[in-house]
Amino acid sequence: MDVKNGSSLFEIPHKETQSTSKAASDAHHFIIAKRVLHGLRVLQAGGADVKTSSVVPRTEDHEGHDSLPAIPNRLWVGLSMKAGKDHTIEFGFVCHNGTSTIDFAVQMLHLSHDGSEGFALDLSLDGRAHALEDFLINTLRTISRDHGCKFVGAGIASDMVQACPNLGSRLWTELDILPIMLYKTSDRQDVDEVADVMARKCVLCFGPDLQPRLQVGPLGEVGVDLGGRCTFAIPERYASTVGERSTRMAVGYSHCLRRKHKKLAFFSASSQGRAARTRHALLRYLSCLEVDCSWFVPPPKPEAARIHETVRQILRGEGDRHESFPEAYKNIVDKWTMTIAETYKWTADGGPLASRDRGGAAVIVIDDFTMPALVTIAKRLDPTRTVVLRSHHTLRNELITAPDTCAAHAWQWIWSHIKSADLFISDPMYTHIPRMISNHKLGLMVNSTDWIDGQNKPLSDETTTFYQLDFDHHCERQGVPRLAYPRRDYIIQIADFDSGTALQDAVAAFALFRRQSRYCSGVSVQETPQLLLCGYASANDDSKRQSTHQLRASLIADYPDLKDDIIISGLTASDQTINAMLSRAHVSLDLSQSDDLNVLVSQSLHKGVPCIALNGAGNALQIQHARTGFLVQGLDKQTEIRAVSEYLDILFSDEQRYYDMGFCGRLHLSDEISTVGNAVCWMYLFDRLTSQHKPNFKGGWVWDMAKEQAGEKRRGNEVELPRNVPMV
Repeated sequence: MDVKNGSSLFEIPHKETQSTSKAASDAHHFIIAKRVLHGLRVLQAGGADVKTSSVVPRTEDHEGHDSLPAIPNRLWVGLSMKAGKDHTIEFGFVCHNGTSTIDFAVQMLHLSHDGSEGFALDLSLDGRAHALEDFLINTLRTISRDHGCKFVGAGIASDMVQACPNLGSRLWTELDILPIMLYKTSDRQDVDEVADVMARKCVLCFGPDLQPRLQVGPLGEVGVDLGGRCTFAIPERYASTVGERSTRMAVGYSHCLRRKHKKLAFFSASSQGRAARTRHALLRYLSCLEVDCSWFVPPPKPEAARIHETVRQILRGEGDRHESFPEAYKNIVDKWTMTIAETYKWTADGGPLASRDRGGAAVIVIDDFTMPALVTIAKRLDPTRTVVLRSHHTLRNELITAPDTCAAHAWQWIWSHIKSADLFISDPMYTHIPRMISNHKLGLMVNSTDWIDGQNKPLSDETTTFYQLDFDHHCERQGVPRLAYPRRDYIIQIADFDSGTALQDAVAAFALFRRQSRYCSGVSVQETPQLLLCGYASANDDSKRQSTHQLRASLIADYPDLKDDIIISGLTASDQTINAMLSRAHVSLDLSQSDDLNVLVSQSLHKGVPCIALNGAGNALQIQHARTGFLVQGLDKQTEIRAVSEYLDILFSDEQRYYDMGFCGRLHLSDEISTVGNAVCWMYLFDRLTSQHKPNFKGGWVWDMAKEQAGEKRRGNEVELPRNVPMV
């Protein structure tokens, strides 16, 4: 292999020439997928038996004022390749620090000595692609390890993606590098020039928080995964996260939709947030299946966003219930919705809201009550077209039906628009379902989790350590205590900071556990667990600040002995930080009074971390009491707090039971809550709603209907969400 180095980053011991001829020495080979390839061990990166170590020191204790190790430099890499004569391939690598190129290398790979039938012909096309992917993966892994850097993204030339179709997925899964496919500006450039262009373009795809930028087109269409340029999602990866039957259903329904050539469209108020996360994952997988589905959002309007949050609070019964709902709110949101539909050409020929004979979508799905006038517009333009309303809202039926309440006034406005919708899809909790919805127009569907996104994919020890260190620095910048992991275990709760009750209850239960449990009484204070309270950013910043301020004040007043062991911190922008902190937690908590289905509970179980949660409808759907976690049902607040403390004592004291519960939690997650399961439900709905004979949903679970339609009978040992849970 011939290597041209720009500086020291790529100065890894190497030989001058690299060969894959069968005559090469057995001393220089490595095994990839049970194939023996000779000579590629010229770089240590080429060896499958490379000894690995963490890119950052594993700190034993972050307590006190000990300084933290520096975070490894975050870099971007550009990759390119060019096939040469005599079975040679030239690779270009360029490293970029976000400001300028800092290093490069050009490496020549000889596939055979003399052009005779050798490596290039011995292996199938897939075998060659896999070998090249292994070579690139191990090269980047070794560079990261030996030079203490962390690659954030990789710009990959499009011809390289074609030659190595699984490279993007493997970069994301194995190295936590976001792959971005980019197009070359010229075929006459050398590989180092192309790689440099790839690196610079890749940097532009990331924002100041080092997260990929959201892509929204001129018509408000969301470009999921940078408009499809992120190549980490492939059907095979999704198939590995669910059972064979779920994949078979997904493929079958996708074939039906492709044959129909129907356009499908989702509408949401925002492309960000937890509900939007499900949409990103759904559109990502539907794109893998080549289903024609689009997602549209309006441009941000802070005034409308504040009204949306106010409406959510009113429907939940927060605030003064007898206060009148301002007429101006209705006018602002309705006028804004109408204006967006026209200026963004949603109603023009070929737009998603246009009638079907003018190129509009065959099925319209509108998320929540944030833009209720969209239902009216869609029905006015095409009265017989199916419009679906997907609700994630919690509401109190006794308030929206009571006369002269603020919730009733708000609901009357919403209902005046959405009553003409053909189907109402809700979470399986009655608190989400307005009583005036007819049963034949009602279907139940749970929120889903994408097992291959940054928040859920498996992370290596090195990557997990990197994000834990990044979080420690985040805590230090906020002036809050840090975790002492791995010397001390920790308990984690991730919740909205404006959900003050859940945070206060977690602190009270932790204090009782630390002060009175058998486990803590048998170990030194320096070995007792800590408590980590993480919070999502809230739309109501004032409420968030007030809640955290009150909580920190209560620590000083009521728990002075524990104030350095309770870490209260907002989350960073990185999904992988949540992933890492949840993965290394000993126990997770969900003490929210809400009956919503919190997907973080399933994510915790998926990582083998038992969860203790209040016995709400959403938690009872996910946790099997005393098998995968504990459900707390108390007559009063003190009883609940004491029960949480006792369950913590069990999970820390009984090691065998702890591991049994963690193992059981991994095995008892239904495919229904995965992205594949969610896609099956939506594709079934699209298939049936574009047929001549539309089904009567009867308030049933869409997942069950989809399985029945696909001919997949229920099996006795099948893992599924319980259908007998009281839905409050």
